[in-house]
Amino acid sequence: MRETHRVRTSADPRSRTGAGFALSAAVLLAVGAALTSFSVVLDEGGWLLSALVTVAAVIAAGALVRYRVRVWRPLWSVLGAATAGVVSLQLQFAADTTLLGIVPLVGTLERAQELIRAGEVSIAEQAIPADADAGLRFLIAAGAGVVALLCDAVATLSRRPALVALPLLGILAIPVVLAPGALPVLSLLATAAAFLLVLALHRPAVNGGSAGVRRALLVGASVLVAAVVVPPALPPVVAGAVVPGGGIAGLSTGINPVLELGDDLRRPTAVTVLRYSTDQSAGLYLTLAHLDEFDGQTVQPVAAGEPRALGEIGPPAWLGAAVERTEVSTRIQLESVRTRWVPLPSAPVSLAGLAGEWLVAPDGVTVQSSEGVLREGAYTVQSLDARPTVAQLEAAGADQAGLESYRAVPDVDPAIAATAREVVDAAGATSPYSQALALQRSFTGGDFVYSEDAPVEGGYDGSGADIVATFLEVRAGYCVHFASAMTLMARTLDIPARIAVGFQPGDENPSVPGEFVVSSNDLHAWPELHFDGIGWVRFEPTPSRGETPGYADPTAAVAGDEAGEPDDAPTEPEEPASGEEETDAAEGTDDDPTGIPDLIDGGNDGQETGATGARFALDARALALAALALLALALVTPGVWRVVRRARRRRSRNPVERWREVRDTARDLGLPAEPTRTPRALAARWAAVAGLDADLAAVLDAVEERAFAGRRSVPEAEPPEVGAVLRGLRDAVPWWRRAVAVVAPLSLLDRASLEQTEPRPTPVVTRL
Repeated sequence: MRETHRVRTSADPRSRTGAGFALSAAVLLAVGAALTSFSVVLDEGGWLLSALVTVAAVIAAGALVRYRVRVWRPLWSVLGAATAGVVSLQLQFAADTTLLGIVPLVGTLERAQELIRAGEVSIAEQAIPADADAGLRFLIAAGAGVVALLCDAVATLSRRPALVALPLLGILAIPVVLAPGALPVLSLLATAAAFLLVLALHRPAVNGGSAGVRRALLVGASVLVAAVVVPPALPPVVAGAVVPGGGIAGLSTGINPVLELGDDLRRPTAVTVLRYSTDQSAGLYLTLAHLDEFDGQTVQPVAAGEPRALGEIGPPAWLGAAVERTEVSTRIQLESVRTRWVPLPSAPVSLAGLAGEWLVAPDGVTVQSSEGVLREGAYTVQSLDARPTVAQLEAAGADQAGLESYRAVPDVDPAIAATAREVVDAAGATSPYSQALALQRSFTGGDFVYSEDAPVEGGYDGSGADIVATFLEVRAGYCVHFASAMTLMARTLDIPARIAVGFQPGDENPSVPGEFVVSSNDLHAWPELHFDGIGWVRFEPTPSRGETPGYADPTAAVAGDEAGEPDDAPTEPEEPASGEEETDAAEGTDDDPTGIPDLIDGGNDGQETGATGARFALDARALALAALALLALALVTPGVWRVVRRARRRRSRNPVERWREVRDTARDLGLPAEPTRTPRALAARWAAVAGLDADLAAVLDAVEERAFAGRRSVPEAEPPEVGAVLRGLRDAVPWWRRAVAVVAPLSLLDRASLEQTEPRPTPVVTRL
């Protein structure tokens, strides 16, 4: 007796690739949805596009490697994805430093280090919502790439897909903790939906069955609930009031003098950083740090001493005994500021109110934290207001020993020294003091203009020695450039010089007599020159900025002030020359929504002008249009590809090609279309769903006849038309299924469709 058994042939292990691609796409959606949560803490700046490009590169590379590689697939998948992420970052942020945009060179690593440093500064210093500058965009894109690599590996290579929630939770927790008052609900919901899609598409472990799916869904749902409930309950990073202009509590303004001084950290609006009251009638300059070592594009701060408790910290050793001085008491209240350096008046003697150990630089005197940052609090400073006379300065030399580091001139363009010598010779200046006045006058006399845009547009934004020559040629910049140039030029004349970073006196509070309010608009940089027997003396070379002290007034030397009759009243700053950008610290108060201060320079150093704002707006529009165009192209391309394939198959006389079109159409419409099933089994399923009979039977007979006849047989007659079958399948599903099939045809992801393998007949095993 003969028994016949239909035996289903074993499928190619890679026939599951379509599901693998779908799973990778779900991971991409999950990571992308989680990244959108950063919109509550970041301002516009293209950060999301950069991150999504990196994430897409990582996930796509991993999927393609898994598709093509059979041996050591997990290892090669991770390596391929990581390589794609690195290449994506190179193309976006350092293409000009690579070979053909792919092979990294020495400059590529240096660029990455620069971007990391810039990103660290932005994280530490900016207020919410932060401006997504290049450093932040790089860190976000790199971090997103790492998260994508982890999520993709866990989802596709492990049997614990629920663990994908952990890196996603890490992304979501950052903005939720930083801005607890602005919960990104839509991002959380979108991430949850995408995460559940990952769980649904993941194949459960062998023998796991539906129980494995249920467990995965339960774990995933629990993790997502924790992502929503736990982060808002955590304390904010920095306790404090709502940041003015930011609307979100938790992150205050930051100041860090150790940075590339040319970098503009643009804040959305000015904020009050501190208030102080003093027994002196006029306001005080407050110093954060002194910078003395020129290093390429940056200037490094003066090294601090050993950790010690505060108390008596002065008087400074550099202050000359013959200089008239007045004791000043100042109480400073920090508000929206976070800094390692303590704002202090010049020549501090004692400091009370700050506990712990601090680093005191004896040359300053400046004080910085030995660990952590100073965020808030009040302290009292006793200081000395030194008042050298013009006669003392004119008679002073600049030869004191022990100041070699302040005379050091790096290897720079000889034009800097030549310009300095030309300036002092033209003024007939012979003493160090008269030479300093000549240098100051060369900047404030009208030949230079104040501009925060020119350095950026001209490519010489910075504070180091490398940019000074360009600045002297272009003759436009902001306070950092003027201070750097005068400091370096003074050194070429063998006058000890350094840069001071701190605050201008601020504005007097009309409501509280004797109190001054200092905002982020008052951040400033100025040069200080050392004279024998007197000490460090402040000068003001920046046009229309700061207050020029009487001894540094260019008219003082001409007037010939008598010794003992110092003019200690600050002079009004000179009117800006034609074309200068007028700045006024009083205009950049907390109520000024347009004041975007530079991290180092105050006032409008970092404020966008109309032209700059228009350029940024234009760039934003162009970026938006490009993103929309790419999105439209991404939506249209699969459908167009599918239409072309359908037309080619329907023109073919090979019945197998037409069968493939029927099968792929069913796949696109969400109907059963497993490549492991025989054509007859699939036809039976479709007939039951769509009510097809004669038309489908004709197509089935033709393909089975071809399968039994062999590949080399040529059909003698025209194979049956499949149009009626395709229409019947479409009519059997809802309209939205048909729409999805047009925009996102799933059959394009099937390996069987790509390999164009012919269906095999159902084998018959005969047993006697």
